[in-house]
Amino acid sequence: MYRSILVALLVLGPLASVYAQSGTIVASITTTAAIGSSDGVRIAYTSTGAGTPAIVFIHGGFADQSFWKEQIKPLSERFQVVTLDLAGHGSSGKRHREWTMGMYGEDVRAVIRALGVDSVVLVGNSLGGPVALATARLLPGTVRGMIAVDTFQDVQGEWKEEARQAFVQALKDDFPAACESMVKQLLLEGTDPVLYAWIEDKMCGFDPEVAPRVVEGFLDYDLVAEFAGAEVPIRAILGETIPLNLEGNRELKSDFEAVVMEGCGHYPMLERPEEFNQHLVAYIEELWD
Repeated sequence: MYRSILVALLVLGPLASVYAQSGTIVASITTTAAIGSSDGVRIAYTSTGAGTPAIVFIHGGFADQSFWKEQIKPLSERFQVVTLDLAGHGSSGKRHREWTMGMYGEDVRAVIRALGVDSVVLVGNSLGGPVALATARLLPGTVRGMIAVDTFQDVQGEWKEEARQAFVQALKDDFPAACESMVKQLLLEGTDPVLYAWIEDKMCGFDPEVAPRVVEGFLDYDLVAEFAGAEVPIRAILGETIPLNLEGNRELKSDFEAVVMEGCGHYPMLERPEEFNQHLVAYIEELWD
């Protein structure tokens, strides 16, 4: 019997494993592949487990799908878990025709369509929040809700034009130094040094030619209008990098809810993964109810 189960699993995907859990045989199926976005750029993705809804994780700028490494195994025991590398990041292609949130939404839509799933909850960290909004607009009826991770703290808060220009110019002039400074602001003092080094290494190894374009696309996005016009519920799990303006956000979207993980920086899913996962599953269950 065990042999027949193994054979069946090997047929289902490039990587499959069977393991015993509480005396029951549980199948964990992981598929790694790539699909073309709307402009042909190849988007790398990984799908693990099975179950409805599918949870699609969207990383932030200068990151990649490995930033969700602490969520894949525990959540895939209940849901289909999908991670991907946005164009310009990780193992995906770098020749997008434009670096907008809408174009990144096309990346995510291509993956969701390739997998054939019809019920999705989007989870987006940092830049991944606006990308989730853009994706939801492209897939009405498929996206059931979204969970923002340390983003959307104060949707109506605006960057001053001088600050915008200075940040982009700093990235162009000396990307490694600008990135190191940015990571220092994103992570709180006392962050585990091993995790800090891992995040810094990942982010500051990003392509310096692509980095300013990604940031410009992010800053040009009309977040206020898109947040207010979102047709799906939005929840948030936040660190303490930026104060939460709950009432201001509710002026735009009255059902917005958020939880703040005190003592966490920009990556609560890596800093305190067990606590983060509990908040995440609670929100998923609420959105799916």
